[in-house]
Amino acid sequence: MSNSVVKIWFSYAFQHLGDVVDACLFEVESNNNSFVLSGSTLAEFSGLKVVHDTVHAVVKRRKSVVTVMPTNHITEKKTASNSEPSGITADNSKHYLVTTPLIIKKEIIGVACFEFQHNDTTQTSDYLGKVETTVAWLRCLSQLKPGAGSQKSELALKITATALSQSQSGEAYMAVASQLASFLQCKRVSMGFVNNHDVHLHTLSNTSHDVTRQNIIKSIEVAMLEAVDQRETIVYPPHPGSYYTTQAHDALIRKHSGEFICSVPLIIEGKVTGAVMFERQGEGNDFDDKTIELCEQLAELFSPILHYRHLHDRPVLEKMKDTCGRIFSNILGTDYLGFKFVVSLFIGLFVFAFYLQWEYKVTAGASLRGAIERVITSPEEGFIKDASARPGDLVNAGDTLATLDDRDLKLEVLKWSGKHKQVSKEYRKALAIHDLSKIGILRSQLSQAEAQMKILNLKLNRTVIKTPISAVIVSGDYTRELGSPVERGQVLYKVSPLENYNVVLNVNESDISLIKVGLQGELTLSAAAESTFELEIVKITPVLTAENGINYFQVEATLLSTPKFLRPGMQGIAKIEVGKHRMLWIITHKMIDWVRLKLWSWW
Repeated sequence: MSNSVVKIWFSYAFQHLGDVVDACLFEVESNNNSFVLSGSTLAEFSGLKVVHDTVHAVVKRRKSVVTVMPTNHITEKKTASNSEPSGITADNSKHYLVTTPLIIKKEIIGVACFEFQHNDTTQTSDYLGKVETTVAWLRCLSQLKPGAGSQKSELALKITATALSQSQSGEAYMAVASQLASFLQCKRVSMGFVNNHDVHLHTLSNTSHDVTRQNIIKSIEVAMLEAVDQRETIVYPPHPGSYYTTQAHDALIRKHSGEFICSVPLIIEGKVTGAVMFERQGEGNDFDDKTIELCEQLAELFSPILHYRHLHDRPVLEKMKDTCGRIFSNILGTDYLGFKFVVSLFIGLFVFAFYLQWEYKVTAGASLRGAIERVITSPEEGFIKDASARPGDLVNAGDTLATLDDRDLKLEVLKWSGKHKQVSKEYRKALAIHDLSKIGILRSQLSQAEAQMKILNLKLNRTVIKTPISAVIVSGDYTRELGSPVERGQVLYKVSPLENYNVVLNVNESDISLIKVGLQGELTLSAAAESTFELEIVKITPVLTAENGINYFQVEATLLSTPKFLRPGMQGIAKIEVGKHRMLWIITHKMIDWVRLKLWSWW
């Protein structure tokens, strides 16, 4: 964009912004990317430190900045200029400095500073809005082709300002049409919209009673439609070599005494939204190539502004209808097919999961243990002499598991055996001499010795520890503890029969409410992952255990069939069937419960 266009914009903005006291413009130098003063209403204003500080801040942030002018800077500026700037009515009035970057095509071409004098009817945010609106005018001017003269740039700026400054879109259309008619010396400028593949006239400049007749309006609409259908600028009379259709334009001129017409289609983002028609009369007022190019540039400049203002000012119901139609068109159209396929697949899966009923199974860790466990204890105090049994060994009833050291007991047996012989000998002598008193005493001693020998023989028999039933050894291993002492009643072994097993399940506390006695499920063991075994819940214990920070309830179940290879202590995974639920509930209920707990803890 040329410097002259920027200066025209700056001058026009200073004149049309209300409550502006002073302003200055800094433009970037192409050779060193530094900013130099390009224009200022007051030299002292552009030299203030606060101005330069805000300019650097704006360049760094690439955003507009609003600051309050310090009182000493206002006084300094007035003192330096030896006069009070225009628009200042009181020394104690508050001034605002609005500094904005001029960004065209993502590049900063300059920085503009505007000093506003605050009044009670204006809010601070209004100043920033006014400045950003004027920057929008500059962006519109940037759409002009290189080489456009200052007069054309000023016209473009005026038209852009007019399109943006009107309060209603209808007023903006009429004001733009009137300015175009005045500058281009047109008898009439008409604007129309495309609606349902047809053109409807919206605005006529220089409107009088005779041009509002329906037949004239219809002829203008048909001529505009002719340009819209061909998506090209139509000039009548056509230039030599032109191959565009101009029948509707010819009919308009013949029926309504026209002379020269230029119809330009309004194209926004590749879509024709309407058309603008320029009509001239008089000798020498035909549309030459430069005028046609100017009409096309101006139409390209103001058409997006007026179009979007028109869309914004529509009734709410019409906006809703248009939004729904656009959404429906986007859904059924051919754009974004991959995204639509993914969304459709997601919706289909959601509906499928919402209505599909599926058997929900509670998963829990499981371990096997015998239905009956027999404890084998030490019958006497002593020391382990021999132990050959280990956990996991299969034993039959009467098999020896371990033996205790019996040397002390054997010595006791020899002791009482000798005493028994001695007392027997003395007893026979007493019988021979008929010593009745001695016979009674010796008889008591013989009975005592016989009793002690029986007790010692029983203890010797009990030093051999045997299993009472055919079972598997669950715990107890003294093969590496020979000679270790044991107490009377001390548990040496635990054995469990192979016929019946219980399954102990660790059910998470969040699922325990779904578990009931009598429910059935399946068990898969780590030792036989390819097989499943049916089980049935028989007991729910109110015992809570913690493992890895998670609380579990122990639930007991029985196997409906017992394979021979099962052993107590085997681990696996059990799944308990608790009934049918919606697939969506199965997938999301744990997450929903977690969210509920978190929300409850927060509120």
